[in-house]
Amino acid sequence: MSKDKKYVICHADYPFDEYEFGKPVDHQQVIWNRERISNSQNGIVKEIKGADTFIFGHTPAVKPLKFANQMYIDTGAVFCGNLTLIQVQGEGA
Repeated sequence: MSKDKKYVICHADYPFDEYEFGKPVDHQQVIWNRERISNSQNGIVKEIKGADTFIFGHTPAVKPLKFANQMYIDTGAVFCGNLTLIQVQGEGA
């Protein structure tokens, strides 16, 4: 929580359409899944309920992407050195 906003940060995806703290998840989906971002890039965008913003990486893009309440911030640091950070606390958040 930051300024009354709930952020969920996962490596690749949150594998449900509604977030619930403590709900068991398939760790492989959290680490590897690309279905949601692929769907979003193809125009099938769905908000994830239960939090204000979801922040994901894992799928490199030229620039950060935003679909509904999801941000995809992997800008390929491993390949080109471009690292994207999101400030969720403090001044400027």
